[in-house]
Amino acid sequence: MVLNLSLSNELLLLGVAVLVVHKLLARPRIPKGLRLPPGPPPKPIIGNALDMPKYLEWETYEKYTKQYGEIFHLNVFGTHMIFLNSRRMVYELFERRSSVYSDRPTSVMVGDLMGFGWAMTLQRYGEWWRRHRRAMHNKFNLDAVDTYKPTQIKHTRDLLRRLYKTPEEFMKHIRHTTGAIIMEITYGITIKPEDDPYIHTAEVAVRVGGEAAVPGRFMVDIIPWLKYIPEWFPGALFRKQARIWRKYILDMRDVPFQKANGTAPPSFTSSHLESLAANKDASADAEEVIKNTAAVIFAAGTDTTVNTLKTFLLAMILFPEVQKKAQEELDSVLGEVRLPGFEDMKALPYTEAVYKEAMRWHPSLPLGLPHATSQDDVVDGYFIPKGAIVIGNSWMLLREVADFGANPDSFDPARFFEKGRRDPGQTGAFGYGRRICPGRYMAENSLFIAVASILQVFNISPAKDSLGNDVLPDYEWISGVLSPPADYECTLKPRSKAAEALILSNHTEI
Repeated sequence: MVLNLSLSNELLLLGVAVLVVHKLLARPRIPKGLRLPPGPPPKPIIGNALDMPKYLEWETYEKYTKQYGEIFHLNVFGTHMIFLNSRRMVYELFERRSSVYSDRPTSVMVGDLMGFGWAMTLQRYGEWWRRHRRAMHNKFNLDAVDTYKPTQIKHTRDLLRRLYKTPEEFMKHIRHTTGAIIMEITYGITIKPEDDPYIHTAEVAVRVGGEAAVPGRFMVDIIPWLKYIPEWFPGALFRKQARIWRKYILDMRDVPFQKANGTAPPSFTSSHLESLAANKDASADAEEVIKNTAAVIFAAGTDTTVNTLKTFLLAMILFPEVQKKAQEELDSVLGEVRLPGFEDMKALPYTEAVYKEAMRWHPSLPLGLPHATSQDDVVDGYFIPKGAIVIGNSWMLLREVADFGANPDSFDPARFFEKGRRDPGQTGAFGYGRRICPGRYMAENSLFIAVASILQVFNISPAKDSLGNDVLPDYEWISGVLSPPADYECTLKPRSKAAEALILSNHTEI
C-alpha cells in the first residue's frame, strides 16, 4: 500500500512528537536531597539542544566550565550529557568507578545504519568488548611493541625521502607513511607507493565515523524509530548517507583481512589466525574478534597519529624557537653522521617532549570518546542517571595549570621538565580508565621517531608569498570528535648538505 504523501508526513511528525514527549516524560527519578549537575537552563521539549555548540565545541564547554564548575549537565531532547572538566572528577568516575562508567552510548546512525558497531571503541562494555581488548593488548602492550620498531624506522626513512622530493605534499606523505606502518604491522600488507585504496577507504571511513559520532548530530540517535523509514521518504537523507558510508566502513574491515587471511607475510592478523588454527577449543566467533580488532588498529593508526604530526608541523612554524632548541639537542647527540633511532630516546628528552606537547597543545580528540553509565550513581551530591552520556573534557584537562603549568596556549615542551608535570598520554590524550587506547605505546613510538627524524634533517618554516616573504598560516581547528588543524602550507628544506646526504642514504639503523 502506498500512503498519501501528505498523510505520511503527518504520521511521521505525529510519531516524532509522541516519541519525543515520551522520552521527555520518562525522566529519571532523582532521589530526595539530590539534583542533577548544574548547567544552562533547559527549554521546554528541546532541553539544551540550542546550547550545544556546532563549531569549536571545546571553547563553548570551557565557558560552561568557568560558569558551572568541574562537572556540568546538558539535557538534549531527554538525553542526559555529563561533562567532566577536571582531573579530580575524571579520576573519581573513570578510574575509581570504572565498572559504572566504562560503557559506551549506543548510536543508531553509527552502529546500526553505518555498520560501525563491530568497532571495539564503540562496543558496549562487557565480555564481547573484553575479548577484543585482550586480543589487542596481547600484541600491543608495552613489551610487545618493540617488535614493530624496525617497521616504524623503515617507513620513517622513506618519509624523509618523500618530503625531500616533494615537500609541498607533506600531508600526503605523512598519511602514506602512517598508513604503510599500520598496514604492515596489522595485516602484513605492503601498500602502493601512491594512492593506495586501503588507505583511502580507511580515511573516508574514519572521517565519516567521526562526523556521525558527535552526540546529537543526527535526529535518528535521539528518535531511534526513524531508522525504519525508507530512504526515499522526505527528510530521510541520513539513510542515503548511511548507505554510502556503510560500504567504506565494511570494506575497511573486510578487504584487508581477506588478503591477510591468505598469503600475506607475518602480522598481527596472521599471528592470531595461526594461534586460532592451533586451538581446537576456540569459539566459533573467534575469527570475527580478530577481524574486528585488526580493523580498529588500522582505523586508529591511520588517523590520530597523522593528526598529531600535522599539529606538530604547525607548531614548528608558529614557535621557531622550539624547533631550534630541539635541533640543537639532536645535533649534540647525533651530530650529522646518523639519523635517530629508538635507542636515542633517553638522550633526547626535549625532542621527546616536543611530540608530547603536540598531544597536549591541541589533542586529536578534544573531548575524547563518550562513556556511558551502566547504573545510577551519585558524585559530590549530584545524581548521574543510568544511560547518561559522560564526556571527559580532554581539552580542559590538558590545560590545567597544576598539571601543565601556565600559558596553556603556548607551545612549550620545557613545561614537562618542571616538577609535578604530568604526561599528556596519561591525562586524556588517549582516553580514560578501562577504555584507554591499547595502541598508545606503538602510537607514541611512531610519533617520537617521526618528530626526531624530521627535525634532524629539515628546517620547517612558513610558506612564502610571491615576493619571498614569510606567510604565517591562518590556521583553524576542525570541529568534531576528531579535531586536526585545517590544511595549511609550509616550507621544508634540508638543514645542510650533510642532512641531505642522510635523507638520501639507504641505510636503515635499527
